[in-house]
Amino acid sequence: MVRPVYAGGRSLAILKAFRKAKEKVEVGTLVSTLRMLQFVYPYHQAIGFYMESAGYMLEQIEPLRRPGIQFDFYLAHEMHDPAYDARWRVHYPNELRGAGVKT
Repeated sequence: MVRPVYAGGRSLAILKAFRKAKEKVEVGTLVSTLRMLQFVYPYHQAIGFYMESAGYMLEQIEPLRRPGIQFDFYLAHEMHDPAYDARWRVHYPNELRGAGVKT
């Protein structure tokens, strides 16, 4: 998620990974790891966006909103005419719309 190029550089590959991990992810561990890594970029917004897009339950997603949604964030570099999710303030590639992502 932090380096999409390692997943083939495609947001669809990342979304697919989030869907596959839906029953296995431990949100508390994920949030703790994010805190520990102290990223400058608001990756919690991107993770929350992917989790919501992958159909995670609200109680799994809500901890990712707690740090705040303060900045617009781009999921990938060099996107042309990206779509925008106002809830997460995330700009994402239009290819995700065809994968069931709704804004």
